[in-house]
Amino acid sequence: MWEIFLYINPLCSYCLKVEQAIIDFTRKHDIDTQYHFVTNYNMATINDYMHLKGFKITDIEERNTASKEVLEASKLYKAASCQGNKKARNFLMNLQEQVNVLNNPFDDTTIKRAINNSGLDYKSIMVDKESQCVVQGLKRDQQLSMEMKIQKAPTAVIFDLDDEERPGMMINDFGESLSQESISCNVNAMLEQELPQT
Repeated sequence: MWEIFLYINPLCSYCLKVEQAIIDFTRKHDIDTQYHFVTNYNMATINDYMHLKGFKITDIEERNTASKEVLEASKLYKAASCQGNKKARNFLMNLQEQVNVLNNPFDDTTIKRAINNSGLDYKSIMVDKESQCVVQGLKRDQQLSMEMKIQKAPTAVIFDLDDEERPGMMINDFGESLSQESISCNVNAMLEQELPQT
């Protein structure tokens, strides 16, 4: 069994492609996997998001917008996890797709659509996202990111729980190309090295 910590920007299209590639790999190889999607928002994450959105890195207004959106999406994801981790992951990937693939604005309509598409309760999420529980959860995630020395999103940290002696593996370079095919090839090549040798 693998335990995978995926440090992601909740609004990043590149992160979405990496998430999909890793999930596809573990399914293809029939690996029992426990996922932990951890939102990561630091200066590098915000810069990458601004770059993806075509914002000027030096534009303070656009930086504020990007920071607010990434933080809001992180709060929404953490609130969604109160209704179950699998549904929350589904919501996260749905939100990333709405914003990055379908090019919908990050607004209440898009958020509502992503919540409904994931079978979650909209009102509960809107209440929970402002709760102390969500604030504490985000703080813990930031602390975990610092402890694991996560610099950028996406980053995957993988542990093989069937081989406790084996150290975890960190991947934070999935290639320059933004194509799903290229990212999947890179992910497959890296993760195949982690498969138990028969």
